[in-house]
Amino acid sequence: MFVILSGCAAVGKNTVINTLLGEENSSFGFMPTYTTRSPRPGEVEGFPYHFLTEEEFRKKIEEGELFEHEFIHTSFYGSSRKLLAEALATGKTIIKDIDVKGAVNLGKILKDEIKVVTVFLYIGKEELERRLVGRGDSPEQIRIRMSRYEEEMSYFDFFDYKIENVRLEDTVSLVKEIVEKESSLA
Repeated sequence: MFVILSGCAAVGKNTVINTLLGEENSSFGFMPTYTTRSPRPGEVEGFPYHFLTEEEFRKKIEEGELFEHEFIHTSFYGSSRKLLAEALATGKTIIKDIDVKGAVNLGKILKDEIKVVTVFLYIGKEELERRLVGRGDSPEQIRIRMSRYEEEMSYFDFFDYKIENVRLEDTVSLVKEIVEKESSLA
């Protein structure tokens, strides 16, 4: 199964994923994303991103390696066919953070190949701004990300499940419940 976790910037997607992956005997695996943005503190090459130059990224597009790609917040992001195949080979439930447009597109592309479950995380606009400031985004990045809030929220109804990410523990439990439910339907 392939679980796509999406929502607004700073809603906690990577925190939820890291918590699920960090659990003892986790049944979750991860598929990194290619990006042209610079690493944030704590990010390392390969998790959660492979960091590429714009030239390297464009080459992957030309070679047809990417299922989908988007230009978001001043950088390119893309999902790789090769990286998905490697992740699925682990036999685990793969969970991935993808922007809202990419999530909808990738879900449509993969729906006939693998079971795809889409989950939209959301928070209020004031909380979003507080989180962006708290994680150290620059004033310009905060402005850009806040300006996209309504657009990103407009994708809400395209997702299978929606979770207001107020408490991490509750969100992680709900994601596990969704996976268990969807696994039983397979």
